Amino acid sequence: MLAGVLFDDDFNVLKAALIPIGVVVERSTFIAHTNSNKFMLRDDVWNATGVRDVTADIAAAMP
Repeated sequence: MLAGVLFDDDFNVLKAALIPIGVVVERSTFIAHTNSNKFMLRDDVWNATGVRDVTADIAAAMP
C-alpha cells in the first residue's frame, strides 16, 4: 500500500489516497540509469480499482 498526498503551496492537503501495490506496480516505469521505479501520482489514479480516497480524513487530521 502506498499513501500518496498532494499539497498546495501552503502545505494544505489537496488530495490524498491509499493506493494498492498492484496499482503502483502497474503504473510504475523502470528507470535504468537509477535502477529505480518512477510512479507519478496523477489525477486518474483516484479512479483505479482499489484506490481509497482519504483526502477528508487527512485534511481533518491537520491542525
